[in-house]
Amino acid sequence: VLITLYHTMKTAAFLATIAFGAQCATGFTTSPNFQLQSTTSTTVCSMGLFDFFSEDARKEREERKQREVEEQERYQREIIARRSNPEKMEEYEARVRVRRQLRMNGEDDAADAMDMYSGDDEKIVGLN
Repeated sequence: VLITLYHTMKTAAFLATIAFGAQCATGFTTSPNFQLQSTTSTTVCSMGLFDFFSEDARKEREERKQREVEEQERYQREIIARRSNPEKMEEYEARVRVRRQLRMNGEDDAADAMDMYSGDDEKIVGLN
């Protein structure tokens, strides 16, 4: 009687394990009630390295380069105008002295904040 009871318990445990395993295994399969829904996006996805070759990126690089060139030309015109005008040169040298003094006093942030260029676009005959 004990042997029969032992086999019955062992069989019941085995069947329970199989039933539980089958129930858990359905978690990894697709459900027949699940419907796939696809959506389309109208936004542009940036692709990192490949964006470098896009038309928009090329235009942006060219515009940035053009702005940088224009800024450097403006600085150059101001330097040339300053060299030919003693009053502007004195004003510039005074700003340089103030900036140097700030650096000597350890006030680097204030020295960096000083604007060495006036921002006025100088008109120089032959260069503009």
